[in-house]
Amino acid sequence: MEKVWEIKDPDAYLRGKKTRSGSRPAPAEQKDPAKAYNLSMFYWGGGQLYNDQLVKGAAFLVSMLLVTAGIVLFAIYSGELLQFLREQRISLSGVFLGGEVLLFCIILFWVSNAADAYRRAARTRTTRFRGVISRVKPLLGSLMVPGWGQFLNGQPIKGSLFSGLAVIGVFSLLSVVLTYRAWPLLDASDTRFVVEGIAAVCLLLCPLAPLLWALGAYDALKVSNDELLKEPLWERIKAAYYRGRTQGIVRGIFPQIKGTFMLVFLLAFLVIVVHYWFPADFYAKQLLSEQTLLRDRGMTLIPELIDRLLAVMADRGG
Repeated sequence: MEKVWEIKDPDAYLRGKKTRSGSRPAPAEQKDPAKAYNLSMFYWGGGQLYNDQLVKGAAFLVSMLLVTAGIVLFAIYSGELLQFLREQRISLSGVFLGGEVLLFCIILFWVSNAADAYRRAARTRTTRFRGVISRVKPLLGSLMVPGWGQFLNGQPIKGSLFSGLAVIGVFSLLSVVLTYRAWPLLDASDTRFVVEGIAAVCLLLCPLAPLLWALGAYDALKVSNDELLKEPLWERIKAAYYRGRTQGIVRGIFPQIKGTFMLVFLLAFLVIVVHYWFPADFYAKQLLSEQTLLRDRGMTLIPELIDRLLAVMADRGG
């Protein structure tokens, strides 16, 4: 015997069927990667909260508050803290080295949490983020932190490269200054030798920091003025190839690279000027003065580096 299904209310059944078959999930909100990046650069977790990552955003924000509170308390009670460490016979050199490691991690996390917010927001979009519609914001961002403007232009890979170099540059500048100020307090030990070694490496990297800032700002401004430069690298290579085929190399390619060519020419000119007109005697006296001061403080590696630099300057002058 066949089963017979009785539908008491056909209209209600059809309405439910139509609703189930025609229903579509509500489209997810498309986030702005530039806004997410900006918020996380201003305060940790800001971009994550904007991306509805409430737990991660709250954790990052609390971490920033704890770090800020620790810095403020150290600034207020630094004398008492140093006295306590001496009474406990804790190596100040070891504490300083640990502080340097912590400082590097803080700077690295700062830019990493912003990049994480950018990538999360970019994944919510149905189309690729092509950057902000502004020529000023990317320039200002890269003037503050290299890589910021590249993220605002929709170039996360290039932005990550500049940001990584910025971490090294900022840490190098801070490490040299902090080591110079704290050196008289550090006890003589192998750890202090490591601290001086880090400071010596950072001292060699410091002159590259202004160049990094200039290149980052120039690149951010140049890309913001040309929509084609915001395309992926492979698409730009193909476009350059087709322009070269149809318009020739001079008309098709050179106008796109003339800004970079002029920048390279300017840097080469500055190198030539410095090579031939560098006031070696004046800077040699300054270096000798700093070398004497550092040796009086007990440093050995950095004065030795100054010795080698003075030898190079003397050979060039001779």
